[in-house]
Amino acid sequence: MQQIDNLSSQRPSPQGRPWWKEPYVWMVISGPLSAVIACGITAVYILQGPDAVVSEEYYREGIAISREVRVAKPPMQPANVARNHSATGGKTDEKP
Repeated sequence: MQQIDNLSSQRPSPQGRPWWKEPYVWMVISGPLSAVIACGITAVYILQGPDAVVSEEYYREGIAISREVRVAKPPMQPANVARNHSATGGKTDEKP
């Protein structure tokens, strides 16, 4: 029993060190603090104003874009047509 008492008397006393110098305190505080900071950043984005509204004429605009793509010159063709063109070596499918 004396050996245990001798070991405990040799340890330095933690009471001489202030709480802000303990690394574990900052590790525990950093989690909730980072959540509060992230909430603040999110609130700033939210309070800047509403998002842009989708146009009321979105369907008609989509149809117009589709028509433009169909009649576009080769450099403006959709990516899948250009990809197929390069994969076949320039051969095009002839439609009846």
